[in-house]
Amino acid sequence: MSVFSEFENELYAAAESKSTWFESVGLPKLVDEYRNYRSVFNTVLSLLLKKGFIEADPYKTDKKTTKIIVPGKGDSHDNDRGSFGIRLSEYESSLEFLCNYFKFSLETLTMETIKKLIQINNYISWNSLMSASAKNDSRLLGEMFGSIKSTGDPLSTSVLNDSTSFISKSLARINTMLKEITDFQKEMYKIDVRKKILDSDAFAAKKSSFNAGNGVHLIKENFASAMGKQPFYTELIQEIVDEETSADKQAKQAALLKKFGTQEQEKEKKRPTVNTKQILISAVQLLGALAPQYTQAAPKLEENHYILQSEHTGFWDKLKATLRKAFNIAEKPTEYKIKITDPMTQSVKTQTIDYSVFMDNLMKRTRLYTSFGASQSGNLQKLAEMSDNYIFDYLQRQLSECYNLQVQLEGLDDFFKTAANAVNRNKIKGIQIELTALKNTIIKINQRKAEYAAYIAEQEQMKKLGIQDA
Repeated sequence: MSVFSEFENELYAAAESKSTWFESVGLPKLVDEYRNYRSVFNTVLSLLLKKGFIEADPYKTDKKTTKIIVPGKGDSHDNDRGSFGIRLSEYESSLEFLCNYFKFSLETLTMETIKKLIQINNYISWNSLMSASAKNDSRLLGEMFGSIKSTGDPLSTSVLNDSTSFISKSLARINTMLKEITDFQKEMYKIDVRKKILDSDAFAAKKSSFNAGNGVHLIKENFASAMGKQPFYTELIQEIVDEETSADKQAKQAALLKKFGTQEQEKEKKRPTVNTKQILISAVQLLGALAPQYTQAAPKLEENHYILQSEHTGFWDKLKATLRKAFNIAEKPTEYKIKITDPMTQSVKTQTIDYSVFMDNLMKRTRLYTSFGASQSGNLQKLAEMSDNYIFDYLQRQLSECYNLQVQLEGLDDFFKTAANAVNRNKIKGIQIELTALKNTIIKINQRKAEYAAYIAEQEQMKKLGIQDA
C-alpha cells in the first residue's frame, strides 16, 4: 500500500471523528426529532378522528410494517375521507417503524434510504395546507383544518396551529440532518475510492502520470475490480481529481477538511455557553401549564362519578348503606376497572382505580404544578438551587407521574362513556379537549428534556474526542 500523504492522514482521521460523532450524537438526535414529530402528528391524527373528519383504519392492528413505506397519494378527485384516513394511518405506521424498529446508523442510512426518508418527510406539505395545494392529501388536510377552525373551537384551533408550526420546524431540522448525512456519505464514498484505488499497490505505477486530464479515466479503469458493484459517480470522482491535481488543490483540500471541522480556526472557535440549568428549570416551569387542564377535567370527572353512583340507589344499595352506618362500618372504596392501551405494543390491560385516591392525587399534582407556574415560587427557587442531575431526575419522575396520570385519565374518560346507563349516557361529559392539551404540553416538556440530554451527550463526546472548550 502507498504511504498516505499528510493531507490524507488528516482527512481520514477527521472522517473517523465525524463518523463517531454521527453515531453517538447526530443520529440519536435525528431519532429523537422523528419521535417528537410522530408524537405531534399523532395528536393531529387523534383530533381528526375525534372530530369525525377521518375514519380509523379497521385493519391497522392486522398490518405489520417492516420497512419504510411512503403512502400512496390520492388523485385530485379523491375526496373519500375513509381512504384518506387509511393513508394517514399507513403514514403513522411508517413513522412508528422509524421511531421504534429502524436502526439509524451510517451503514443503514444509504442514499436510497435517505431518499425514502425525504419522501416520507415531504408526504404532506405542512407549510402549504390550503385548498389550492398541489398535493391532494395536503389539500384534504388543509380543508379539514379550515373546517375545524371555522367552528370557533379555540382549543382545537390552538392545537392545530401549534402542531403545524412544530411539525414544520421539526421537519426542517430533520431534513437539515439528512442533508448533512448525505454530504458525509458522499465524502466517505470519495475516501473509499482513495483508499481502494489511489492508495492501492495496483495504482502505484499510474500515480506519476495521474493528472487533471486523465484522472477520471485512470480511476474508472480500476473502479470495477476495486469497488465491486458500487456505482461510478463521475461528479464525485472529478472532485477527487480536482483535490489532487488542480492548480488550487490546496484551497480545495482545506475546504474539504473544513467540512469535517478539522481546520485550526474551527478547533479554536469558542462554543456559545449554554445554561443547562435554565433549560431544565424552563422544562419544570412548563409543568405549570398542566394545572389548568387538570382543573378543568376534575369537575367533569366528579360529575360523571356522581351520575354513575346515582344509578346505585336501589333498595339493596340503601339497605347496605343503612347497615354500614348502624354498625359504624367504613364506606367501601369506589373502584373503577379501566382499560389502558400501551402506545408501544398496542396491548390492552385492565387497571383498577380507587376513585378517591385518584382524585386526591390529581388535586395534589394540580397544586404542585400551579406553584411551578409562578417564576418566584418557593418550590421553583428551591429546585433551582439543586444540581443539574438532581433537577433532571426530578423532572424524569414528574414526567413519569404525568404519563401515568394521562393514561388513567384517558381510561376513565372511556370508562364513563360506556359504563353509564343508556338514559344517562348523554349526560356524561368528555375530557378529550383537556387530554389533547395535556399531551401537547407533555410533548413540549419532553422536548426541553431532550434538548438538555442531547447537549450533555454532545459535551461528553467532544471531551472524549479531545476537543477543548466544549
